[in-house]
Formats: sequence, structure tokens, C-alpha cells
Amino acid sequence: MTDLADHLIGHFVDRARHAGASWSAIGEAMGVTKQAAQQRSVPRFPTGDELEAQGRFGRFTVRARAVVTHAQGEARSHGHAMVETGHIVLGLLADPKSLAARAIKAQGVKLAVARKAALATLGPTVGAVPDHIPFALDSKRALALTLREALRLGHNYVGTEHILLGLLSDATMPGSRLLLDAGVDPARAEDWVTAQLTEHIGNTS
Repeated sequence: MTDLADHLIGHFVDRARHAGASWSAIGEAMGVTKQAAQQRSVPRFPTGDELEAQGRFGRFTVRARAVVTHAQGEARSHGHAMVETGHIVLGLLADPKSLAARAIKAQGVKLAVARKAALATLGPTVGAVPDHIPFALDSKRALALTLREALRLGHNYVGTEHILLGLLSDATMPGSRLLLDAGVDPARAEDWVTAQLTEHIGNTS
């Protein structure tokens, strides 16, 4: 229930910000200070290992977990000290059969081109990669938005499609920006995903 409440509040904050509400107005509506309202926009996500230990990946599908694992592997193989949203995009592109990758391809975007763009967003290598590579702030936000997208769509699981929609929901994140620049439209991606899921349900009912 705590996670659900956090994501509902986070969803309210996101929608209010998109509607043009000020932080002061949001804080007043929530009954908290402006600073406390701003803190709600920065999800509390620790390292991937801690996330899994806390059960935050409990509703992730096998493919969605693989995205996170692959993102961490990309960070390690490229000598990066943090998992960036670019690494998450690389994780999405790693499985061409996933809904996320298929949604990207459905818009005429080649996965190889998107991968090249994702690699271009990554930061410099570091001397020694830590044993447990933490998520960067944008990546923490992307994971929180992923959960919120699943909640918004009324789904009781988190799939690769939710990771994609979470990334696309905030254009300020480098991973989102590169997908948008490559030609991935958020509305069309959601429509395609919804159509695919509806067809799947129809075929199994």
C-alpha cells in the first residue's frame, strides 16, 4: 500500500506539473511545503540490488527485469560508474522481440540507429567501476515513471512497454530525448502497445 500511495502521489505531481501548476500550488494542495512537494518528483530508488531485495522488481516481467540487468551490464562493460537512462535504452533494444523494441520498430525506427544514439549519450569511463553500480538520478526517475505508467494503464505487472512509456513521459531525460529525436512518438507508442495487448487478450479469451 505504501508503494501504491507513493506512486499515486507522484502521478498527481507529474500531472499537475504538466498542467502548469507551480510547486507552491502543488504543495498547498498536498498540505506540504513547496520543498516537500518538489521532493515527490525525485523518486526514492537505491541500487538495483537493493530494489530487488525490497521487492520493487516483484511485478516486473522476465523481459523487464532483463532490461534492468542488461542496462547494468552495459554500464559495467563501458566502464561507467552509474546506470544512466542511455543504458536503460540499450537494455530495451537488446531484445528485439520485446513489446518495447517492437513498438520502436513499428514507428520505422531502426534499433541499430537507436542503439548508436544511446551510446552517444553515455558519459566518460571511470578508472574503477564499483561492484554495485548505482542508478543515476534520471534513471531512478525513469524506473519510478515506469511503475506509474503501469499504474496509469491499470496493469498489475511491469513490462518492457511500461519502461519505454516511462522514459518517453519525461523529455528532460537523455534516454527519452534520444528516443524522441530518433522518431519515437509517445502517443503512437502507447496506441501501438494498447492495440497489441488488446489483441493478445482477445486471442486468449
